[in-house]
Amino acid sequence: MKKILTALSALVLVTAGLAFMILFEGKFINFETWWDKQTRNSDSIPFSPYNKYIKSSSLLHFKEANSVKFIDRHLFWKGSGAIAKPELTKDNRLVKLVMTYGGYGYSKQVKAIITGSGGQNFELGPVITKNGEIKSVGIIKTSLWNSTPLAYHGEDSFPFSGTMVTKFKTGQIIEEIKYLSGKKHGTQNRFNHKGIGVYSKEYVHGKKHGTHIFWFEQPIDPDNYQSPEGTQYSSLWMEINEKAKQKYKGAIGTPEFNEWVVSKYRLKGGDFTVRLLEHWHYNQKHGLFEGFDKLGNKTFKDEFKYGLRTKHRTFDKTK
Repeated sequence: MKKILTALSALVLVTAGLAFMILFEGKFINFETWWDKQTRNSDSIPFSPYNKYIKSSSLLHFKEANSVKFIDRHLFWKGSGAIAKPELTKDNRLVKLVMTYGGYGYSKQVKAIITGSGGQNFELGPVITKNGEIKSVGIIKTSLWNSTPLAYHGEDSFPFSGTMVTKFKTGQIIEEIKYLSGKKHGTQNRFNHKGIGVYSKEYVHGKKHGTHIFWFEQPIDPDNYQSPEGTQYSSLWMEINEKAKQKYKGAIGTPEFNEWVVSKYRLKGGDFTVRLLEHWHYNQKHGLFEGFDKLGNKTFKDEFKYGLRTKHRTFDKTK
């Protein structure tokens, strides 16, 4: 039995090896390209673009949402004004174009195209006109319709999946944003030049969904802080920074320096006060919205339910 299992395992390995040689010409880069294509729209599959790519935002750009454009190819006069709206399936695939306004002055030589992100994946036609108005547009080849602009990186022909990062000259991250198929998906974080968090926002497929937190950037020492004997530090924040300068020497202000300072400061009881706390449900305010001053005193408290405010209360900071 053991010999049979060994033989079967060997056969599977040989078969997999042959398949790799045939399909990918024995090159890992070809396999990686194929894997990226298969997993580009996934946020959970291991080694998918979403989970492995970290790119500089310097090459980030956006392509507009999809729309229908009519091109009148008549030599002497050209129509204008026609408007077509998409009819979509639940998964946003185009099934029909509905003419909401036929325009005027169109000839029989009109071509319709889809512009914006992924527009090259559609093929339209024929375009039927009557008395200068466009009456209908056929669909030869359909695809997913994008109703919002999508993020692209560099010269990539497909929407970006992964993490976009912006940095200071020191290497400290200013902002990191996760994208899935060109839309914000996951957590967006922003930091100041000292590595202190400015905000953290959660998104799902381009929509605000989850908790959004904004912080004051001023460190708040623990109430019982005392400078160590033989020193004259005015604050815990200063103490931790001076120790970091000794530890990192020439690397002051680098991401490693800042991360060490912030983490040690919190371990010693220091903190950064929340300025605003929000809760969202697919772009609708849903749950608690609370504001605070620099000392941590609550300034207001609102409650929302699917976009509608149900409760509101302000707090007198002088009491």
